[in-house]
Amino acid sequence: MKKTIIVALTAFFALSASAQTKCEGQGCTPYWYVQAQGGIQWPYTDGKFSELISPVFGLNIGRQINPLVGVRLGVEGWNSKVQDQFDENVYNKYKYYTTSFDATLNMVNLFTKKCCNPVNFYLLGGVGYNWSEATLTSSTWFAPAVRVGAILEANLSKNVSLSLEHRMTNTSTQWNGRLDDGQHDWYACTMLGLTFKFGHKKVKPAPVPEPAPVVEEPAPAPAPVVVEEKKPEPAPVVKEEPLKETLYYSIRESDPDPETILDKVAEWCKKYPSKKISINGYADKGTGNAKVNAKFAQERAEKAAKGLQDRGIAADRMLVNSFGDTVQPFSENDRNRCVIIIGE
Repeated sequence: MKKTIIVALTAFFALSASAQTKCEGQGCTPYWYVQAQGGIQWPYTDGKFSELISPVFGLNIGRQINPLVGVRLGVEGWNSKVQDQFDENVYNKYKYYTTSFDATLNMVNLFTKKCCNPVNFYLLGGVGYNWSEATLTSSTWFAPAVRVGAILEANLSKNVSLSLEHRMTNTSTQWNGRLDDGQHDWYACTMLGLTFKFGHKKVKPAPVPEPAPVVEEPAPAPAPVVVEEKKPEPAPVVKEEPLKETLYYSIRESDPDPETILDKVAEWCKKYPSKKISINGYADKGTGNAKVNAKFAQERAEKAAKGLQDRGIAADRMLVNSFGDTVQPFSENDRNRCVIIIGE
């Protein structure tokens, strides 16, 4: 008997280890199942254990109500043996069947709080009714029965599982064909089972909230371009030298360099005291963004104007403009970090 149990356990764990379990919510929602079983049965009576073992088969219909509790209705039986009360060398064989109503408790879900497990362990308890064909009295007996047991289950897929079940049943001694002495007998069953599950409720996935729409901030309006009305030029008295100087800057820089260019512009302003100049700040479009570029272009123009004031040029002779990156005077991106000074 011990060898039989060891072989059954080895086969059970080998199958469960090789199975790719895909429960997909099985156990979380109620489902129905049909279970076919086969194994061995033996009574706890006098006699040799090897002589008392008999085959047994069963069929159950059940429902898993929730992740913890299930119920099933079943029938099992076939043949059993009992030692003759008058000749200990004789073993009487008789047919028996048991109908039962069982409740199960999933101990794995009870402690892990999970619904999907490759292996589950259940405790079982139930009541039933035994029918047997008594050989000693050549009559039929009916007797109530109670039973307890345990089930080890391996999920092979969402709809199929393999189980190993052992249970003990207690009923009247009449069930095995002995005289009615008012006593009760125990008999045990160890059975392998194949379970087919169906009727799972589909688990609706939690709704995924839609991302909030991204509101793009409008780009700042470019600084207004002040266009000074051109006054009619007076008749030239002397030939004037045109003025157009450019200061270049590094990224995020607004200090004029070299300042010798400002010296040259200041000398031109002093040579033509009636002339005005326009100081135009720019930023390159290839770096930064419109808001940052407008800031640097304005600072560059204002600092260039401040440098000319420090050199004695009146502020009312200067027209300071900032174009940000809205105007690119040069085709080469980096050259557009600049201030262009034009004498009018």
